[in-house]
Amino acid sequence: MALPFLSRLASRLRFLVVATLGAYAAINLVLAALAPFTAGWPVLGVTALAVPPMVLAMVYGVIPVAFRFGAPR
Repeated sequence: MALPFLSRLASRLRFLVVATLGAYAAINLVLAALAPFTAGWPVLGVTALAVPPMVLAMVYGVIPVAFRFGAPR
């Protein structure tokens, strides 16, 4: 009874770790790429410009990889 619960918990923790690391890397890459073009912009402007590529990176990159590593085995 406890084994399926622990297996599910482990896979969710793997998913969480991979998704967190992927999101951290993706947002830093997006912000670094935008930095030369947005120097001096207010934070809300930079955020508005960073959200679309960040969502694309998460949907088509980070989340599929996280599902691959977080899938129950």
